[in-house]
Amino acid sequence: MMMIRTNVRRKLTSFFVSAAAVTLVFASLAAVSRSFPQYGGAEEEVPDSSEMFASTDIVNDAPGVLYEAAGTEPPAEEAPPKAEPEEAPAPVGRLLTVNRSDEHEDLNTFTVHSGRIAEQTFGSSGGAQFIDLPGGGQLRNCTDIDNEKIRYASGVSSGISVELYSDEPQVLIVHTHTTESYEPYEKDWYDESYTSRSHDPGNGVVAVGEAIAEKLAAAGITTVHDCTIHDGVYNGAYSRSLSTTVDALYHYPSIKVVLDIHRDAIEYEDGTRVSAVTDIDGKKAAQVMIICAADDGSYGVPDFYENLHFACELQSAMESGFPTLTRPVLFQYCQYNQQVSPGALLIEVGSHGNSIEQAVYSGGLIGEALASLLTKKAQPIEAVPVLASVPMYFIGMVR
Repeated sequence: MMMIRTNVRRKLTSFFVSAAAVTLVFASLAAVSRSFPQYGGAEEEVPDSSEMFASTDIVNDAPGVLYEAAGTEPPAEEAPPKAEPEEAPAPVGRLLTVNRSDEHEDLNTFTVHSGRIAEQTFGSSGGAQFIDLPGGGQLRNCTDIDNEKIRYASGVSSGISVELYSDEPQVLIVHTHTTESYEPYEKDWYDESYTSRSHDPGNGVVAVGEAIAEKLAAAGITTVHDCTIHDGVYNGAYSRSLSTTVDALYHYPSIKVVLDIHRDAIEYEDGTRVSAVTDIDGKKAAQVMIICAADDGSYGVPDFYENLHFACELQSAMESGFPTLTRPVLFQYCQYNQQVSPGALLIEVGSHGNSIEQAVYSGGLIGEALASLLTKKAQPIEAVPVLASVPMYFIGMVR
């Protein structure tokens, strides 16, 4: 009988303006129109962290409308036709991408047909370990915790609530195994000299993380995507990614969700590599699996039920929006740095048999589902008072 082995690793101020306080307006303008901050600052001490990031901002921000003071009106007969007022650009979130490698590697140089790649779609199961989630999808309980207790917990709403259109990051995306990569295109063979790892961010999980982050930012959820390579040496990767995560949370305590994006490595006993794939809207997508940590008292994740609530919400959001996209949530005794936040999860996107196109497509679907979930649970947006004496540029910046 053919056996399958799988290698599983792995968040205005109201102001008042009057003629007597016009200087306060411009002081506020200077404060809120600052650029999006990078990690670190002037000689701050970060608990249990290594060095600060040398980071590069990539900010998605709608262009502001500069204020121009009114001039002397020309005579009525020479006045040009009155232009229709332009609509203000829709508010968006911001995306900060840090420590992205600029290396390039052409994977098309691997041309030897060493082994076979087979497509497989992983469906739901009726086994004793599998629990149907109330909103869609399944969870596989690999712990000693009773299924009924897990079933009850799966229906409890998480306490995660982000702030939309905030200058402060709400979501952090990291990669413990940053060099995990995919096949350069869809095919039924692989070259065994290709290790399924690449420092080129366009070949692997970094591209998937960016696809997720772009969807979140477009939905108004400000996101940090940290592309630091933690697995230049494989051993110790989780310790290094923990340091990266702690640094980010220290500088941005507004972060509510931490996602560690990986790819799986699934193969048959005969060496055939598996492409975990499904069809979403007529296009092949890499299947997705959430890994959620459980703790029996020895893994250092005492609040793991909070992470479980969030994992089940996200699983159901993905599966209800894009049926067959997910494999069951893997709920097992582990840590995977999920002690850092009640919204911390590890997500496997596809396997080493999937193509980069399939994986990035799934990244976009994950981002859409997560954005939909977080938007529904978001804090209400405060209305911005509009005063006639305040320039439109100022209003756009504080909104």
